[in-house]
Amino acid sequence: MTEIESFKCRILSWNEIAKWTEAVANDIDDNGYRPTVVIGLTRGGWIPARLICDHLRVKKLYAVKTEHWGITGNMDGKALLTQELNTSIEGENVLIVDDITETGESLGLAVGHVRQLSPADVKAATLLSFTYTKLVPDYFEVEVAEDDWTWFIFPWNLHEDLRTLLVKTLYEPKTVLGIQEALKDQFQIDVSEDLVRRTLRNLRACDMVRKEGAKWVRCE
Repeated sequence: MTEIESFKCRILSWNEIAKWTEAVANDIDDNGYRPTVVIGLTRGGWIPARLICDHLRVKKLYAVKTEHWGITGNMDGKALLTQELNTSIEGENVLIVDDITETGESLGLAVGHVRQLSPADVKAATLLSFTYTKLVPDYFEVEVAEDDWTWFIFPWNLHEDLRTLLVKTLYEPKTVLGIQEALKDQFQIDVSEDLVRRTLRNLRACDMVRKEGAKWVRCE
C-alpha cells in the first residue's frame, strides 16, 4: 500500500509579507541600528531584503546563497554556502536578511562568512523564526513553536511548492476536485480549481503527470 504523505502547510499572502517586513524594519529602526549594507540570502531572503532596503533607505543590496532544503517539506542534509559575497563590506554595518530560519544553519553560515570580511557590525533579520533554531535572528516578526511545525509557502515560491505537493496527492488517480480535497486533507491548504489546473499543466509539461480519462495520474 502506498504511504500517504501528510504535513501542515500554510500559504502566505503578499499582504502578510508586506506587514511583517515593515514591522521588522520598524524594529530595526527603533532599536537604533543603522545598516549601511543589506545582504539577502537567496533565494528566499531576496524579496524581504529589498523591501527592508526600501523601508530603511539603504542603497547597497547584495546577495549570498545558501542551500539547505532540497524540495518542499524535505531537508537536504547540511546547509552549504554556494555563493559567497564578491564585494567589499569592510567597515560597513551589515544586515543579513532571510525569509525564515528553522535550524539556523543557513543563517549561521551566512553570518559567519560575512563576519570574515571585516564589517563594523553584523545583525540578522527574518520574517519568521522557529523556537528551536540554533541561531535566533536579532530581529523577526513571527515566532513558530516546535509543536506547531508548518511548511510555509511564500508567494515567491507558490508554484514550485504546489508542484511538489500536488504530486504527493496522486498516490492514486484523482480528478481536479479530488486533488483539491487531497491538498486540504494532506496539507491543510485550500487551493482554487484554477490554480490546481495551472499546476497540472506545468507538471504535464515536465512529464510528471498525465491525464487518463477524467483523472490525473503520476508518471513513474
